[in-house]
Amino acid sequence: MSVVNTTLNEGVYEIELNRPNYLNALNLELFLELTEAVREAKQNPAVRACLLYGNGRGFCAGGDLKDFGIDPSNPNEVREFLQKGHEAIIDLYNMEKPVIAAVHGPAVGAGCNLAFACDLIVAEEGAVFSEIFAKVGAIPDLGGLYFLPQKIGMHKAAELIFTGKKINAQTALDYGLINEVVANGQGIEKGRELAQQLANGPTKALGVAKRIMHQSAHLSLEEILELEAYGQSLIFQTRDFSEGRKAFAEKREARFMGY
Repeated sequence: MSVVNTTLNEGVYEIELNRPNYLNALNLELFLELTEAVREAKQNPAVRACLLYGNGRGFCAGGDLKDFGIDPSNPNEVREFLQKGHEAIIDLYNMEKPVIAAVHGPAVGAGCNLAFACDLIVAEEGAVFSEIFAKVGAIPDLGGLYFLPQKIGMHKAAELIFTGKKINAQTALDYGLINEVVANGQGIEKGRELAQQLANGPTKALGVAKRIMHQSAHLSLEEILELEAYGQSLIFQTRDFSEGRKAFAEKREARFMGY
């Protein structure tokens, strides 16, 4: 049985973590399949948006502390193990397409950071987020030490990382960590609706905007303005921009094709 299931429907590529008996805890097998799935979403031109969610009672319980699929006493194996997960994180983050996480139940440890690598997060009321690493004597991985300070500032990030405390979906929304809270049982469907909406959008424009936004924390205003000018010069040549201009003039909804 595959530990990651994928489907492609009308431009939306769905990635389902599928270790429900272990709350989708991450081990080597799951890392390898997840990396392959995310790479397919990134490279396949038919994919215009990506949706990530977990099967069973929760999104992801983090690393499988009982069985990583490696020898955790071997530093080289630990580093190589995490590097496999890093491939998926980097591709999710850099994919020039919208990526949505639909979270229900626990999203803790590495599972929490897997969600934070996505562009938009829809969470059910019963979702729980936690950088639980300190409680097991570890440091955050899969980008937690990057994403949290970026999203909520150093002080709040330090609080969540040092204490490992759990926060519910409403608190995560208040902190600015997620985008929307929905009723229990509706997270995946809401995420699917949002993914479909974005898949019908101007994919190239969304992708270029995403790439530039990801550099905004590290570059000056002048550098971002130059990237905007360069990006816009490319986007103005796309079929979708021509359609958008025509639709605006004709006072109708644009029919974007993603190129």
